[in-house]
Amino acid sequence: MVKLDMCELLLAVAGRRSGKSKAAAVFMTWLATCVDWTDCLSLGERGVALIVAPTERQAAVTESYIRAIIDNAPLLASLVEERTQHVLTLKRQTQIEVLAASGKWLRGFTSIGAALDESAYLPSNEDAANSDISILEAVRPAMATTGAPLILTSSPATTTGIVHILWKKHFGPDGSSDCIVVQSDSRGLNPTLRQSVVDKALAEDAESAGAEYLGQFREPLSAFISREIVMRCVEVGRSERLVLPMLEYQCFIDVSSGSGTDYFAAAIGHRARDDDRDLVVLDCLFAERPPFDPLACIAALCGHLQRWRIKQVVGDAYAGNFVPSAFAKHGVTYLPAKLSASELYLAALPVFTSGGVALLDNPVLIEQLVNLRRRIGQAGKESVQHMRGQHDDLANATCGLIHMLTPAEGVAWDYGGIGVVTQPRSYVGDGGEASETMQAWLATQNYGRAPDGGLGKRGSAHRPGSVAWQQKVTARMVNLVDRGGKK
Repeated sequence: MVKLDMCELLLAVAGRRSGKSKAAAVFMTWLATCVDWTDCLSLGERGVALIVAPTERQAAVTESYIRAIIDNAPLLASLVEERTQHVLTLKRQTQIEVLAASGKWLRGFTSIGAALDESAYLPSNEDAANSDISILEAVRPAMATTGAPLILTSSPATTTGIVHILWKKHFGPDGSSDCIVVQSDSRGLNPTLRQSVVDKALAEDAESAGAEYLGQFREPLSAFISREIVMRCVEVGRSERLVLPMLEYQCFIDVSSGSGTDYFAAAIGHRARDDDRDLVVLDCLFAERPPFDPLACIAALCGHLQRWRIKQVVGDAYAGNFVPSAFAKHGVTYLPAKLSASELYLAALPVFTSGGVALLDNPVLIEQLVNLRRRIGQAGKESVQHMRGQHDDLANATCGLIHMLTPAEGVAWDYGGIGVVTQPRSYVGDGGEASETMQAWLATQNYGRAPDGGLGKRGSAHRPGSVAWQQKVTARMVNLVDRGGKK
């Protein structure tokens, strides 16, 4: 029997099937059978080698390894005095006991070592009945007189909870000398695990496989925006809007290479006014599914941009100067966005929640917005990203457009309610086909351009864009059409 100076904490963060429970079983067996604890125990006192897990069933896995080790070693088997369902009583005042994680049950005894299996999956919220911190607070005093080690083994969960706190504090050269932290992927500790299993998992879901097999912590995620909020901003049944001659349109682009799974996406829209409220109106969505030639996509999009009278676009900083050069060949200036996709999402959130955007009824866009997830990083920094296996190309383009048009410094007005979102929205004819007639009629009615490019009647008591203004202009337009454009 030996008694050595031991570390205070052993934390093993490793992937699934790496042999964490088996290693813990060997170590706990050694503590209970090969270490002399008699100088730490009084008469009648037994040192307990404790196996704890979120559930009793999980703890029983480590217990079964311990029983097998002892039963298959005659010398160790000779130390067993008594066996019950979850307790092995050994000679030299020690016993091995299995318990589910409960702060009430982990008190009232002396411990010669405690192994908390899958400890990252204990509840981490403060108001939980048996939170991870409360379990450690109950176990540590039991080892105060023996100097026994606390062993935490687990595959990584999220960046919340005591396991991540201890890992962040002690992993690396700046950690305490009394604490040993091991972090490994599954095959690093268990080479018998087939690489093909890991590769398949990574191909199906890289983020999940990173935690399950690569030993990487997951970031906690929560829904970024609810379906209810998104649908409140959707104009049902409207998939695209007309191109109107008196509006100034903007475009944001999410570029991709065409060789992966990401779409080439673009969102076109304008800013408007609705009941004295600034509004972003989404007019058109452009999306190309891979595989595709990015140069051909850019050429096709530039054809659309000519129809919308757009000569300058904004997009993500992708592939260096390749994208700006490709757009420049078609006479379109491409400017890289100053914000990342995550920053664009966060900036657009107040616009969604206040109903400041009129979206098209596009199922792909709606699902991408709903599937965005909020992530809180290790430093408390908030970010937004799409769910595993999902895409956010149309969502990114739309939120980029919202950022370009918000806040609306000016108001883009048009006749007949165009540029002002109401239910239902009024559309009278095609402005492009009737532009000459419309311009002539506007001139006779004393309408002119405002400094911001909007349309208004000189000296009129009706504010451009008001309900009365819309009704008046619409009525005159209808009469004009009925008379064949003659006043």
